[in-house]
This record gives sequence, structure tokens and C-alpha cells, in this order.
Amino acid sequence: MLVVDDEKPCLDELVYILSGQENIEIVGAFTSPREALQASATLNPGVAFIDLIMPNLNGAKLATELLERNPALKIVFVTAYRKELARIRNSPAVFSLLKPISRLKLQEFLRRLPD
Repeated sequence: MLVVDDEKPCLDELVYILSGQENIEIVGAFTSPREALQASATLNPGVAFIDLIMPNLNGAKLATELLERNPALKIVFVTAYRKELARIRNSPAVFSLLKPISRLKLQEFLRRLPD
């Protein structure tokens, strides 16, 4: 899994919760979407958790660029703003989670995430 959030405390919290889950391997965690994009070529993640609202390169654009490199990648947008999810209906993300993310909420989500 790849995790991208420009807010370090949010990134750390999501990485912490994800790392406590069974069969989860975090291959990279980034506060910079551009660094995540560069690293994705060598990391080859199967799933990317991406904050939707980030400066310079927003989550929707990052997802599009990641999918150009890896069409099989599952994109999960993570945001605190439900309204923003409605704005990106045509985005490449198939999944979304609203912040704050609890361990229980994440466990349930991961169970429903297709292989």
C-alpha cells in the first residue's frame, strides 16, 4: 500500500492504523504527492490511500497519474470533506473513506475491498 497525505499527523495516524492490520504491507508513505508519484514506479503498490485535498497536486490528479503508470492500482480517497467527494464523481477512485478513520472503520473497509 501507498499512503499519501500532505498533513503529517494524518499520514502518521493512517500509517499507524494500517500497519496494525493483518496482511497489510505499506510500501511507502509520503507527505508530498510528487514524491509519491516518483517513488510509485519502483514501489509498485496494489492500493493507494490518497488524501483528496492537497496543495500543488491534488488527490484526483495524483490518482490519474498513478493509474496511467499502473492501471490495476486501487485508489482510495481519504478526506474529511464529504462535499469534495461529490465533486470528483468522474475521478478514477473507486473507493473513499471519510476522516477521522478509526481502526474499526478501516477493518470493515478493508474486508470489503476487492482483491
